[in-house]
Amino acid sequence: MKPDLSVENIARLNEEVQKQSDHLYAFLKRQFPELPIDARLQYLAALLNDFFDDYTFDEKDEMRDEGYVIKKFYPKRRG
Repeated sequence: MKPDLSVENIARLNEEVQKQSDHLYAFLKRQFPELPIDARLQYLAALLNDFFDDYTFDEKDEMRDEGYVIKKFYPKRRG
């Protein structure tokens, strides 16, 4: 399965991420468990590219998945 990186789909995913409190990659892993890590990282990059200001992160807060080091980006609280 190839990731749907269309503007509409990325905007929809961003809205879903903003409604929960887990970090972005954890959300993507739950949302797309069947996708290989490379595809989930494409989603992560697209979301951050288009909606970077909607997220916050700590330089030292990271995780590992299949040899990749992934920064944890959390949705900012709106309002």
